[in-house]
Amino acid sequence: MALSWVSVNATTGSVVADLPGLRVDGSLKRTIGRHESQTAVLPLDGAPENWRDATREKAVFLVALTDATENDPRGRPIWGGFITEVDENDGDSISISTVTAEDYLNDRYVGDENYSHEQNIIVANLVDKYVAPGSLPIRVVMLPGANPVRQRTYLDRDDKTVGALIDELSGVSGGPEWTIDWEWIDERKLGLVLYVGERIGSPAPADLGPSSWFYLPGNVTRASLVRGFRRGEGANDVMAVSSGSGDARPQSSRHVAPADGRPKIEFRWSPSTSITDQDTLESHAERALNAMKGGTRQLSITATTDETTPFNLGDEIGFDLRSRAWPNGITGTARVMGIEWTDTTVTPVLDVTHIEGIN
Repeated sequence: MALSWVSVNATTGSVVADLPGLRVDGSLKRTIGRHESQTAVLPLDGAPENWRDATREKAVFLVALTDATENDPRGRPIWGGFITEVDENDGDSISISTVTAEDYLNDRYVGDENYSHEQNIIVANLVDKYVAPGSLPIRVVMLPGANPVRQRTYLDRDDKTVGALIDELSGVSGGPEWTIDWEWIDERKLGLVLYVGERIGSPAPADLGPSSWFYLPGNVTRASLVRGFRRGEGANDVMAVSSGSGDARPQSSRHVAPADGRPKIEFRWSPSTSITDQDTLESHAERALNAMKGGTRQLSITATTDETTPFNLGDEIGFDLRSRAWPNGITGTARVMGIEWTDTTVTPVLDVTHIEGIN
């Protein structure tokens, strides 16, 4: 899979220039509900005449395209980075810092709002009202699945960004997942799509299993299973707190995991300031304990792209891995919580925290 690059106007989505010489440092990464950054280098030899317009900070995205296909004659857009900094120097190239579109949600502030709506509708309204107008060419797609009603009051004086409020909604038990993707609008124009819903990606069909598999030995060139219980990622006694006044501070009850041989490891944090609703704090603590009580188990598998069936963020993939560390093999299916690409490899980052047999 050879990647090509285009520069795209941030407000219209129109292609500013093709950038055939651009290269990035390492891999391109996307993660559900989170922004990712990357640096790039553009050699000036062979650069388009309008390279300054094509690298104007906070005015363009650099978008990576896969090989052209019948369905995507210009290539499928798999990653885009908003330019945040450009280093021009006395050398033969310029250095560029970028961040994915999710980060732009932290540049937009929310006014006075009082919601009692399904959570996906709240996200869509925040984006449609405070992000899209006169700004990014973005639309919202609400995915099927559970969509509980949430009560939220936002005040302009609290200086909350769209990104912070969506993160808070996603952080409660049963909160929505979300990500921002790219699509072709016409032959020379790209647009952004924010997907929000109970689940990003597709589960494997029960009768067929995953369509994409990773084998070691086989198409896998490297596999790594990282077990962690560092501060902030593992705890068995959790409390969510908010801001208050004087001696009064809203806080959840203590959510405690069953004993598993570890000493008490406490974690207190504020999912957002100005939360006054007790049920909201309890829901944050419930979700955090479920995620942290066993620590983390993250499986990263790097495979060659030409031997791997394509998959999307949030999909389920299968793995069957054998090595000195795993003489009996580790096998299963897991969700793709992040993806990293290079020109020749793809690395799904898998959450295997709750998969039986991986400990």
